[in-house]
Amino acid sequence: MRLTFVLLMTVAVTPLAAQASLEARVDEVFRQYASTETPGCAIGVAQRGRVLLEKAYGMADLERGVALSPASILEAGSVSKQFTAAAVLLLAKDGKLSLDDPVRRWVPELPEVMQPITLRHLLHHTSGLRDWGSVSGIAGWPRNTRAIDHTAVLQIIARMRELDFPPGAEYEYSNSNYNLLAIVAERASGESLPAFTRQRIFQPLGMTSTSWRDDAMRVVRGRALSYDKDSSGWHGERAIENIYGNCCLLTTVGDLLKWNAAFDSTRLGGAGFRTEQERRGVLSNGQTISYAAGLFVDTYRGQPYVAHSGATAGYRANAVRYPDAGVSVAVLCNAGNAEPETMADSVAGMLLTFGPRTTPAAPLRAAAPASALADKAGLYRNLRDMQGRRLRVRDGKLETENGVELVPVDRAGVTFQTARGQRLVFKRRADGHYDARTVSAENDTVSVEWVADADTSRAALGAYAGVYESPEAEATLRVSVDSTGVLTLTRIAATGGQWRMRPVYRDGFQIPPGVLVFTHDGAGRVNGFRFTTARVRNLRFERSP
Repeated sequence: MRLTFVLLMTVAVTPLAAQASLEARVDEVFRQYASTETPGCAIGVAQRGRVLLEKAYGMADLERGVALSPASILEAGSVSKQFTAAAVLLLAKDGKLSLDDPVRRWVPELPEVMQPITLRHLLHHTSGLRDWGSVSGIAGWPRNTRAIDHTAVLQIIARMRELDFPPGAEYEYSNSNYNLLAIVAERASGESLPAFTRQRIFQPLGMTSTSWRDDAMRVVRGRALSYDKDSSGWHGERAIENIYGNCCLLTTVGDLLKWNAAFDSTRLGGAGFRTEQERRGVLSNGQTISYAAGLFVDTYRGQPYVAHSGATAGYRANAVRYPDAGVSVAVLCNAGNAEPETMADSVAGMLLTFGPRTTPAAPLRAAAPASALADKAGLYRNLRDMQGRRLRVRDGKLETENGVELVPVDRAGVTFQTARGQRLVFKRRADGHYDARTVSAENDTVSVEWVADADTSRAALGAYAGVYESPEAEATLRVSVDSTGVLTLTRIAATGGQWRMRPVYRDGFQIPPGVLVFTHDGAGRVNGFRFTTARVRNLRFERSP
């Protein structure tokens, strides 16, 4: 019998002609996955609480020839965070905890540097906590290379001796926040997060196919395998970690639609619960961020939305609600190259009207003297990601190396602006060079400082050679100069790893995972370096004797 690789399940809630029209347009969005040769995606669409369409494209198991269906269970990645947040909010409503509790009240194993962090900081990703997966990756164990559990995660977090920033000062997405929230929820409720959410969320909402991957080896009927693609074709990507809270919800598009529908009623948590979960975080400087409690709350082309996306192994996910239009879309994919956010927006656009794409107004050019542009040219580093960026003057314009013009907007040549609305405000130093601060269109401010060009002489590079250790990451790295005169970094561990170090600025070097900036003691000798990578800033490595 010929295998049917596109399965359909619908609820007849709209006229058949409209249903067929919507389905045909959705088919076009997912056309690349309508094949027996690829993994694919499942999609659910609802409006005003009524399911319009549930459909799947592609395969759940390429080896056994099993097709995806709307009932297939896939992983939701970080879409899961909103369920962890909901559990914490329910416990707060029960009086079991307060969102303003210090996290160390519930997790005293954490070091004293984390005392100012509250549960509210964790919910909004404003804690300053480094991402435990990124720290583990520095030691040679990136995510999903070890079958770790929350005990191991807590050990990694408890070894951290610094924060990326003071709690409440900034927003930085970190999975550490939501693994800790899962641990807090369990200690406050007296039961596991899977048990608590099953009783308080999944069962009451009829989410009968939803559970957590607390045991990666547990048999889950109807689970679709996940895949990624490289030059040789599709290959399996199995999630092996026994963790949850930050990720790892096993669910269906139908169950996600039920969850979204609950936000349009008082079925979950009673009156005021939706408002609390959608309350956006506020930084200590008064700036409101777009992240609420496990949800992004913002506006896209004139339409308010509430959403979160996710990625684990080869799974990709997105769940979005457009409250004003009552439109809800859930997309779950087992193809690592899928873009569920783009596909969900395309489908949502079939049911609501997006406004035109807006662009910032062109900056008003001021008649700043040429000298005010020339003295801003030079090499700078961003003090958040430590990346080096060179400014130059070309054809009478101040621009970045990749040709983005910085337009002077005052006659003194102090403030400049890009076409996308980012501002750069310079401040002259005592040595005649400039430091600056960048201000995004959303008012996110980052400090920038002038730096000297790299010294690439053999003597200068040789001064960096040595062995460096980080107790925080449990990592030992060797820096050496190879036979061609290039500085290299080698990970001293069973997993190995070696990179050529590209000079960026004085004491600063780029490797694929991030940027190393060497430090010096009072006598000018190299005594260590700071390593900055995604979701980890300035991790300290000390030079071994």
